[in-house]
Amino acid sequence: MSSSAIIPPDRAFTRRELASRLVSGAAALGVGASAASASGAQAGLQLDLRDAALRGLALAHHRGDPVETAAANAAIANLAVTDPEAALLCRLYRRLDERPSAYWRADAPAADPSNLALVHMAIRECRPIAFGYCDLSDNETGRTVLPLALVHPPQGVKLLAWCQMRARFRQFFVRAMREPVLLPGDFSQQRVELLAGLVDKEDA
Repeated sequence: MSSSAIIPPDRAFTRRELASRLVSGAAALGVGASAASASGAQAGLQLDLRDAALRGLALAHHRGDPVETAAANAAIANLAVTDPEAALLCRLYRRLDERPSAYWRADAPAADPSNLALVHMAIRECRPIAFGYCDLSDNETGRTVLPLALVHPPQGVKLLAWCQMRARFRQFFVRAMREPVLLPGDFSQQRVELLAGLVDKEDA
């Protein structure tokens, strides 16, 4: 079976669909369970690399090279046709991923690595998460959210999410999350619509 039989070239897939099809393709080829699991891990790696590439495209205009900026803009415009989710992410990263948090202040607390890992997983798997949160006024609340993207403004790593308590899009500093947990559920069918709504909110 050719790779084109596994992933038709004329379709745009979400990240979750892509990973699922890669694992299904391995099973269809008669690959054993352990190898199929490895294929799933490889798919996860490819998705992480894709995300890194999207951030690079989004921030090309910071590098002071108009030729590279034009090429990045053309690539993002093409993504709007071939991979709408990727194009939406590029727009979010361009607006909000301005500079790494390391440039803000040396004494700012860092996000907990284990919390970051869980948030990355939740975004990748389109699963809700719950956590305690301490806002900038030191108010403690409990939140359940649909996690959509991570951005890295100077003030620190933020999660962009749909907050079920507020029924609105919200931003959360990952460093201010307390004991985040993955919840059952799958919002992959809503992901692109939610991203589009988030982009509209930020553009407004």
